[in-house]
Amino acid sequence: MWLCNTCANTVEDKYAHCWQCGAAKPVRRAKQKEPSTQDSVPTFASYEELAKVPSRPMWIMRRGPLQRGVLFLAAVLLVKIISAPFVGKYGLYVVVGVAVIALVIILWKFFRRDPNDGVGVKLN
Repeated sequence: MWLCNTCANTVEDKYAHCWQCGAAKPVRRAKQKEPSTQDSVPTFASYEELAKVPSRPMWIMRRGPLQRGVLFLAAVLLVKIISAPFVGKYGLYVVVGVAVIALVIILWKFFRRDPNDGVGVKLN
């Protein structure tokens, strides 16, 4: 909205003339910026301030001989557990039970309420 200089009427920005008196919309000229006294190149205290260095990944996700050995042993242990006679007989029940427990844990963490949030509607 702009204010007409002649009749002090408010007019929407999309109109170039006042609807009441017909005066043209005043033209505002942009002020010229004064040259700044600061240097054109910013200064930084350290490289970490300029570019944030991400934190290290979890231990198991790093690449190294120890991590590869642990992952290999976990794979061998998983194969041994899967090939056991108990899992062969009750494997479907074990998988369904683990899946239900995992789903409950995931949903519990996802839909956990904020302890600071009030219960119900506040009427005051």
